[in-house]
Amino acid sequence: MKIRLFDRCSDNPIISPLDMPFQAAAVLNPGATQHGDEFLLLLRVEDHAGYSSIHVACSKNGVDGWEIESEPLLRYGEPDWRYEQWGCEDARLTYLPEEDCWYITYTAYSPAGAAVALARTEDFKTVERIGLIFSPNNKDAVLFPKKFGERWGVLHRPDAGGIEHIWSAYSPDLVHWGEPHCVLPELAGPAWDGVKVGAGPPPILTEHGWLLIYHGVKGYGGHLVYRAGVALLDEDKPHKTIARSPNWVFQAEAPYELSGLTPNVVFPTGLLLRGDELWMYYGAADSCTCLATAQLDEVLSLLVT
Repeated sequence: MKIRLFDRCSDNPIISPLDMPFQAAAVLNPGATQHGDEFLLLLRVEDHAGYSSIHVACSKNGVDGWEIESEPLLRYGEPDWRYEQWGCEDARLTYLPEEDCWYITYTAYSPAGAAVALARTEDFKTVERIGLIFSPNNKDAVLFPKKFGERWGVLHRPDAGGIEHIWSAYSPDLVHWGEPHCVLPELAGPAWDGVKVGAGPPPILTEHGWLLIYHGVKGYGGHLVYRAGVALLDEDKPHKTIARSPNWVFQAEAPYELSGLTPNVVFPTGLLLRGDELWMYYGAADSCTCLATAQLDEVLSLLVT
């Protein structure tokens, strides 16, 4: 196996604050999808006042030539959405064929804390907010793209007094969620994912089950290091973990990952399957947006024996 499973794009960072059509302090943690013949990202853009909104960016090749909307798709501080007073952050994108539209899970940040919100769009020009689906403190929610029986599934990461595991829930209508299960716990102790874990991009269905890329955190000398790992979930009961890589598969190594607003952070939030290749979009050092690729079979080889 290669020493490095994921190869960084030579154009990284593919989007930085200097590429934005307006002043921005950071552009990070994008949701990703293909929309028509274009690659589309939902960028978290932090302004110079410190607040985040979500903007649409499109590209013909998914690497460069990004056309970035000046007006946000989801703007923080809208009068009717009190739980987004301080920010709309870290969008993940899932297309639901049964609904014929994209659903956006994102972090709604306010004086009440960080909560999970849901919205939907058919064209990325207009958006319908559905509202909160999980109360504070909760983040890193990703929808599965298909039903399990008559119910939809989601992964999320509640904070249970400093214990931060990945949990699942099910819903008949995408609004009311229940049947909680702990899917992937933080491993504690010296493990690379011992402080907390959280779902990255929405899972991708493979012949072996749902492939989940997740982030794990470890503390070193008073600071936190964010890396990425992989797990495999059961196809029909995704609250059951089939396998989990013991080691991280991607960590901060490039200068733009090691240095920034939050050093030593790689934070995957977008994933596309292009033939047999995974395209992973991620935030680097909480400052810029990057891309890395890997072969699907090489990733699965870590989990399937």
